[in-house]
Amino acid sequence: PKVRQDNKLIMIYPGSLNRRQGVDIAIKAFALIKSKIPQAEFHIYGDGADRNYLESLAFELGLQDRVLLKGSLPIYEVAEKMVNADLGIEPKRNDMFAGDAMSTKILEFMSLGIPVIASETRVHKYYFDDSVLTFFKSDDEQDLARCMLLLIENTALRQKMLLNIVQFVQDYVWDK
Repeated sequence: PKVRQDNKLIMIYPGSLNRRQGVDIAIKAFALIKSKIPQAEFHIYGDGADRNYLESLAFELGLQDRVLLKGSLPIYEVAEKMVNADLGIEPKRNDMFAGDAMSTKILEFMSLGIPVIASETRVHKYYFDDSVLTFFKSDDEQDLARCMLLLIENTALRQKMLLNIVQFVQDYVWDK
């Protein structure tokens, strides 16, 4: 269960920190909305080759207090961090590898009842539609920022999406 009780709006990315995952795109998008949503933070859990670059980017954009690179977690702690977020971010690039690689973190967010903003990759569009995910144009921080604001500001849309997510999860449990 969610235990966080504050006035923050937490967006989260848990996973590898490498170019193909597109976390830099999400940081740039967050920079575009930071003044409109002062209570928002972007928490990044993971490690990888781009960690230093991402920390530098956050600092360069004046986000060091709001984009928090928290490092890797033991697998049993990841769900606790995810369930206490308000939005899941899956910003990977739509290249030859990532465009066809299914993101399990989307399914994990959905099973926890967390709305997800995901890049418009071939595999994401094949398995999901916009009733359960909010898609942004891959590699486009402007469009990702638009989607962040849309889900943050439109409570009715977020609630409708949550109902659709619950139904999706029920329809696709392992037993079925």
